[in-house]
Amino acid sequence: MNPQFDPSQLPLRDIHLPEAVAWWPPAFGWWILAALVVVIGIVLGVRAWLQRRHRAARRALKDILSALEGGAEPAECVSDASIVLRRFAMTINGRSADVAGLAGEAWLEYLAEKTRDPEFATGSAQLLLDAPYRAAENVTMEQAQRVCRVCVDWINTQPARA
Repeated sequence: MNPQFDPSQLPLRDIHLPEAVAWWPPAFGWWILAALVVVIGIVLGVRAWLQRRHRAARRALKDILSALEGGAEPAECVSDASIVLRRFAMTINGRSADVAGLAGEAWLEYLAEKTRDPEFATGSAQLLLDAPYRAAENVTMEQAQRVCRVCVDWINTQPARA
């Protein structure tokens, strides 16, 4: 007494599926993520750009140390280290500072004021002043190596600036 039920006889429409979600425009969270990635990329790029001067100066001083260990003249290596240090100081301070005109004790005072290392006031960094004028045999390899290491330490203590 139960008649057979046939669903095809019902007045129903076919199932209607919604359209696929479009990929554009992205949701708000994706915009935030994209902005964050861009900001991080810019910060890292600027930081790398500012650090390039430090890397170049350190590389130049390492080349001087390698030349010194290879048998180069110690007085000439100290003179080269002084040139690298002065160029680096002029680069990080820009044209406004009068670093290029500093000489003698004023140069060492400037270096000492930019770091806490006492080497520039009383130590082996005094050799930066008179090594180019000394006889080549009066500057030992150990003194020249110490001056180069002090210069590398000074460069490492300087903040990266635009």
